[in-house]
Amino acid sequence: MLRNNTVSRADLGNDRNRILDIHYGDVLIRYGAVVDVSTLEGPSISITDNRFLGDRLTDGDIIMADTAEDTNAGKCVEIEGLMQRNVVAGLHTIPLRPVTLSGRGYWGQYLNSASFRDQLFPKMQGTKVVSLSRTTVVNATVRYPSLPEQHCIGEFFTTLDSLIAAAERQEDLLKQKKQAYLQLMFPQEGETEPRLRFAGFSGEWQQKMVGDLVGKTFGGGTPSTSNSEYWIGRLPWIQSSNLADGQIFRVDVEKHISDIALQHSSAQLIPAGSIAVVTHVGVGKLALVPFEYSTSQDFISLGDLKCDSRFLSLALQERLRKDLRVVQGSTIKGITKQDLLHKKLTLPKQRDEQARIATFLMLFGKTIAQINERKALLQRMKEAYLQRLFL
Repeated sequence: MLRNNTVSRADLGNDRNRILDIHYGDVLIRYGAVVDVSTLEGPSISITDNRFLGDRLTDGDIIMADTAEDTNAGKCVEIEGLMQRNVVAGLHTIPLRPVTLSGRGYWGQYLNSASFRDQLFPKMQGTKVVSLSRTTVVNATVRYPSLPEQHCIGEFFTTLDSLIAAAERQEDLLKQKKQAYLQLMFPQEGETEPRLRFAGFSGEWQQKMVGDLVGKTFGGGTPSTSNSEYWIGRLPWIQSSNLADGQIFRVDVEKHISDIALQHSSAQLIPAGSIAVVTHVGVGKLALVPFEYSTSQDFISLGDLKCDSRFLSLALQERLRKDLRVVQGSTIKGITKQDLLHKKLTLPKQRDEQARIATFLMLFGKTIAQINERKALLQRMKEAYLQRLFL
């Protein structure tokens, strides 16, 4: 075990010429099992700081976070790529150095696996804040194979981590591009035409209230058998937790049988092609639902639409996001049906233009969803191999 320092995050700087300080918050949130510090931007500390009591780290050293708000306490990161850079372990960390020659990436992966961490969980202390003592860590048992096998295991997981990171970068880039197109293809405040438009379309956009574009609304809540609008049978029962993040929040028709809890009960039947808007927990989410469904009381559904349904989904999602942005720092507990129907949207007069815009922008959503699924698959693969490759 090496020495760390106890300098708080507020007292650290950002000067790359000073010593890089690996803070426990970054170990818990920002870094994976292995991090290359050669180009890392992070908090730094001056060697002249009189509270500096840490040892200089080197490639292959491990930094363990000894404190967290949950059982993430004990999460580790293995550092590499130091070259000429000076790096130390900061507040609430335990820096560790293998006593024998080790394979690159092995310890970073192993010490984060259930094979090792399961022995730490019973000895974690605290309620609001969970912590590990150095005594607990030093008395933990570690297992490791020969050096060549360590190299193979480390390289294998490094490859998986690289694929996951690449998918995350691709997803972030597509989300940024989508948002840029939304800014260009929708008129800004005070404008009546967008700055980017498909060929063959011109003229000012019209402003309408959501209520003008909706023929019928549907509520959610407790099922009933006393109303003819309710249907006794088996159908998808949608809650806010069923909505996946995408171009708009969505419910995949191919997956609804396994992903959405089915109710064999009586519930209001909402027609396919309606837009389900979350009005309570998770307010602002919405989904264009391509099949018949019913919802919990956290939703208001918009049906019998008088414009392109996909365009309305996109325009309403953007409107809700802007409204939420205006009240940053506040907690919105819900939105009423009246407030929702009175929100104003700007849209093209021609339905063909609405459809063209929606088709283009939803391509981003489909691609983002595919990348997200690939990332999730890679993460599940990694979890499975962490179970199988370590004792």
